[in-house]
Amino acid sequence: MRTYIFRRLLQFIPVLIGVSIVIFVLMRIVPGDVAITILAGPDGSGSVDPVALEELREELGLNRSLPAQYGDWIWGFVRGEWGDSYRHNTSILTEIRTRFPLTFEMATLTVIISLLIALPAGIIMAVRQNTWIDYLARIVSIGGLAMPTFWVAILMLLIMVVWFGWSPPLDYEHFWNDPWKNIQQVIWGAIAMGYLFAAMFARMTRSTLLEVLRQDYVRTAWSKGLSERTVVVRHALKNSLLPIVTIVGVQYATLLGGTVIMERIWNLPGLGSSLVDAVDSRDIVVVQNIVLVFAGVVLVVNLIVDIMYAWLDPRVRYG
Repeated sequence: MRTYIFRRLLQFIPVLIGVSIVIFVLMRIVPGDVAITILAGPDGSGSVDPVALEELREELGLNRSLPAQYGDWIWGFVRGEWGDSYRHNTSILTEIRTRFPLTFEMATLTVIISLLIALPAGIIMAVRQNTWIDYLARIVSIGGLAMPTFWVAILMLLIMVVWFGWSPPLDYEHFWNDPWKNIQQVIWGAIAMGYLFAAMFARMTRSTLLEVLRQDYVRTAWSKGLSERTVVVRHALKNSLLPIVTIVGVQYATLLGGTVIMERIWNLPGLGSSLVDAVDSRDIVVVQNIVLVFAGVVLVVNLIVDIMYAWLDPRVRYG
C-alpha cells in the first residue's frame, strides 16, 4: 500500500503540470488586460495613459515572455511564494488560507447531510422495493434531481424571510470565533446542495443494494434465518458501498470547486467567490493559483477514495 501511495503521489506531478499549463495558456487567450482594468477602474470608465500602462505592465511582469512568466509562477508556487493579487495588492496565499476553510466546511457539511439522508432512504427503498415507501422516496429523489440548487436556495431564503421573518446573519464569522453564528450562515446552503446530492446518492444506494441482495451469499444468509437487519447491514450494505464511495468522492471534489452559487446567495466569502471575482477582473495570478489548488485537492480526494476501496473490499489489493 505504501508503494502504491508513493506512486500515486508521484503521478500528481505530471497532472498538476498539465493543469498549470492549460490554465496559464487559457488566461492569456481570453480577452482583457489586467493592467487596463486596474487603470480604468472597475467600471472601465477611467482614462488610461499609455505610458502608465506600459509601466504597470512592466511592474507586473506582463511584458516578459510567456515561458518566463510561467517559470516564475511555478517556481514561486513550489516555494510557497504565490505573490500578491494584481487588483487588490493582497497576499494570494493569505487569501486562500482565509477563504478555503469556508469552502471546505460547506462542501463537507453538504456531503454529511446528503449521506445522512441518502443511506437510510436508499436502504429503505431497496428493502421495501415496489411498495408505497419506495415510490414516495423515488418521487422525492427525482424532485431533488430536477430542481436546480440555486432555485432551492432562493426558495429557502424567501420562505425564511417572508414566512418567519428571519434571515441568516449577513456578516460572516469563522467557526472557531463563533460556532453558532457560523453554522447559521453555512447550514442553509449545505442543505440546499445536500438535497440534490442526497437524491443522487439515494438512487445509487438503492440500485447497488438491490443488485447485492440478489447475490447467492445473501440468499444463503437469509436461509440461515438471520434477521433482516443483520443480512442488510452486515452482509449486503458494505459490499454495495464501492460505487457509492466513488460517486461521493467525485461529487465532494466537485463541491470544493463549485460552491460559488451558494456563497453568492448566502453572502459567504468562500474560495469560489474569490475565483469568480478574479476571473471577472482578469487577476490572472489569483486564478492560476486557485485553480491549481483545486486540482491538487481533487487528486488527494481521488487517492483517498482508492484507499477506501481496499478498506471496504479486502479483495482489492494495490501493489
